[in-house]
Amino acid sequence: ASLMDPLELLSEKLSRPWGVVSHLKGVRDSDALRAAYDECQPEVVAASLRIGQSRPVYDAMVALMADADAWRSLTPAQRRAVECEVRDAKLGGVALDGEAKERYNAIAKELSALSTAFSNNVLDATKAFEHLCETKEEVDGLPRSALELAAQTAATRGGREGATAEDGPWMFTLDAPSYMAVRSHAKNRALREKCYRAYLARASEFSPEEADNAPLIEKILALRREKARLLGYDTFAEVSMAKKMATLESAEELLENIRATSRPAAERELEEIRAFAAKEGAPEAETGLTQWDMGFWAERLREAKYELKEEDLRPYFQLPAVIEGMFALAGKLFDVDVRPADGDVEVWHPDVRFFAVTDKKSGAPRAYFYLDPYTRPSEKRGGAWMDDVVGRSA
Repeated sequence: ASLMDPLELLSEKLSRPWGVVSHLKGVRDSDALRAAYDECQPEVVAASLRIGQSRPVYDAMVALMADADAWRSLTPAQRRAVECEVRDAKLGGVALDGEAKERYNAIAKELSALSTAFSNNVLDATKAFEHLCETKEEVDGLPRSALELAAQTAATRGGREGATAEDGPWMFTLDAPSYMAVRSHAKNRALREKCYRAYLARASEFSPEEADNAPLIEKILALRREKARLLGYDTFAEVSMAKKMATLESAEELLENIRATSRPAAERELEEIRAFAAKEGAPEAETGLTQWDMGFWAERLREAKYELKEEDLRPYFQLPAVIEGMFALAGKLFDVDVRPADGDVEVWHPDVRFFAVTDKKSGAPRAYFYLDPYTRPSEKRGGAWMDDVVGRSA
């Protein structure tokens, strides 16, 4: 209690405000927020390093582990917490001194900046792409839900007021709902190819209007390798696996077992898709299916085999019904109630909702969460579906 509790409260002073900033960076990105984030980030990394590399704290935890009586008095969860802190301190460079420590800290700051730049570039490249279709032939095969989204995008982003799902025009982007619909349903092969190539080449040398992430990747890999060697490891993969239950060898063995087991089935599935496309008279079947063909013909094969279209299921999985069912299940599993608390806090977008999780028996609060279910490619990064805003503190 005299060691871990004060340490947790000390870390909370940094993690609480920065957690809010980091979350907003992921869901409501802007030039002003980027500038503020980039200005503060080096100081935040430096503060984290100072805490993580504190020798008095590290020595105190090691001494606690060495004191047999004190160690036996701890619960299994407390022991695990201390063990993880000691491990993380070692991986955080606590044992380094002099030039090695200075270099480690410089690498940590640079890796943090490079990671942010990488994410910014991907977000910018995703929101930069747009493709407008003006004729029905261009959008043949796309389900109504995709056409509604594309028409709405044409109106709000392309300035084409009055765009409708029936008559267009339709604008497609690299945002997941738009891209996946084109990939799976568009009969227009040229449209599939254009979207596929643009998606694959985001923030690369093949999208010259955007920053190229390739040099950042090379730099990140080199810095990770140098960081690993400073810590006494041969590769960064070994550093990563040091925090996990598996070893690098067992992970590689598992991946190879999965590859070897799944490959024959994947090859059979590929041949089945090719045969189906040829049977349907697809011109591309004669020259060979490409990556932008596979999603389309795999979806057609699935529809033919099971007589079921993705659109047929949509009425049964509308968002309000899914949320209601999910919260009911959570209540049964964890003995909690999930209730709307809209209006209790500020939100960053009108679509965002706020919920309270309470103990079903006592009514005591257990947690709170935001729900931000819709994509916004101009400001919301991929992967922002789940994040900690504020952690629970003692």
